[in-house]
Amino acid sequence: MKICLRCQHENDDQNNYCIKCGAPLRNICTNRRCSNWEQDVLLPDEAAFCPLCGSETLFKTFGLASSYLDISDEDLPF
Repeated sequence: MKICLRCQHENDDQNNYCIKCGAPLRNICTNRRCSNWEQDVLLPDEAAFCPLCGSETLFKTFGLASSYLDISDEDLPF
C-alpha cells in the first residue's frame, strides 16, 4: 500500500497518483532529458530537486516536498 502524502489515503501499490486527491505517489525527476527520468528512478519523498540534474521533482512541483528556497522574505527574521 502507498500512503498519499497529501490526504493520507491508502492506495494500491500499482497506483502512480492518489485516487482521492490526485497527488503523485512516486517522486521522480521532472526533466525528461535526465537519466533519472529516463530510467524511472524513484527519488526519496523529501527530495525537492533531482540529485543528477538539479530539476524540481514531481513532489516539489505538487507542493509535497519543500526546500529552504520556499521561505518567503516575510518569514525571515531580518
